[in-house]
Amino acid sequence: MLVYLSVLDSGEDKDRFSELYMQYRDAMYRIAFGILHNSTDAEDAVHEAFLSIANNFSKYKEIPCPKIGDLFVIIIRNAAIDIYRRNKKSSEYCETYEDSKAVTETDFFEKFQYEQLRAAIGKLSAESQDAIYLSCIEGYTAGDMAKMLGISKAAAYKRIKRAKNALKQILEKGD
Repeated sequence: MLVYLSVLDSGEDKDRFSELYMQYRDAMYRIAFGILHNSTDAEDAVHEAFLSIANNFSKYKEIPCPKIGDLFVIIIRNAAIDIYRRNKKSSEYCETYEDSKAVTETDFFEKFQYEQLRAAIGKLSAESQDAIYLSCIEGYTAGDMAKMLGISKAAAYKRIKRAKNALKQILEKGD
């Protein structure tokens, strides 16, 4: 709570904020948990909501007590929904990668000989060869790859996916 109080100027504002914090924190947590179904994310939502309230406390301190509860419900709901959307967006990247991994990595590559795979990899672009080498041979994760190449994690997932799909096409054609 010290983080929130450090944003406020007067002692009166700090006292009023502390009162409101103690009164609404549990209810706000329950609302956030109901949306997110994850205690860590719910705590993050409550933190973001109270930080927003503290930063704009001059707007809220004149609102009568019954109405401020309604306002806090709206603020926590929006904070929880923002976190939900962020989590959903990042999980879509992971699911896309996992789906492509399942489709291209399973038994398909195992039915080829080492020399066939090596020749097919040689036909890929340098970027795709690097992606295959780092992910499949060296065993780096997309996160590690992203750091090494200076790209986003999503871009690393896409490179791996594209490289594996290109390799699969080359092997299917049998060139």
